[in-house]
Amino acid sequence: MEEITPMIRTEIEKYLKQNGITLTEFSHIIDLNVGTLSSIVTGNRSLSVNQLDRITAGMELPPDYFYERYIEECIIESPSLHWRKISPFLYRCAELGRLDCIQCVMSLLLDTSMYIPLLFEMAEDLFQKGEYQEAATCLYENVAESERKQHSERLALCQYRLFSIRIGKDQAQNLQTAAKFEPFVDRLDEI
Repeated sequence: MEEITPMIRTEIEKYLKQNGITLTEFSHIIDLNVGTLSSIVTGNRSLSVNQLDRITAGMELPPDYFYERYIEECIIESPSLHWRKISPFLYRCAELGRLDCIQCVMSLLLDTSMYIPLLFEMAEDLFQKGEYQEAATCLYENVAESERKQHSERLALCQYRLFSIRIGKDQAQNLQTAAKFEPFVDRLDEI
């Protein structure tokens, strides 16, 4: 029999009850407006990743403790996906090295072509910040896969970024990496 995982708001209520803390006291601890916290707990307001991080820190749990449930409750079950809500979560996952969470959200977003340019921009931003694995593993690979039948410059640039990230000291691996990149060389801008 599969165990039912309690919702985030249920966990918050349980924590408050077990520790004898009022909603007002907890809102001061986590520096969040009591009305906002109350709306989150009652399910009348959606939860941002920033608010989730504050709540999790206030409960003295690891920062990414609720991330799988956040994906389920606030992204998958959301009536509509909003980039303003999703992008901070993806950045936070990259910061914490939660590639599994990024991959899970990516699988939802790649079905809608409007997210492809936004995901590419995020990958470029992470690349510029030196977060190569996060950019490569989840973003560039998925954007490239979603555009594999197109002959876009974005596809070629994704392949170039993957090539530059994967080149290392292993010559056999470098040869494989170069072979994967070779069909895209002519599609790149000279710069």
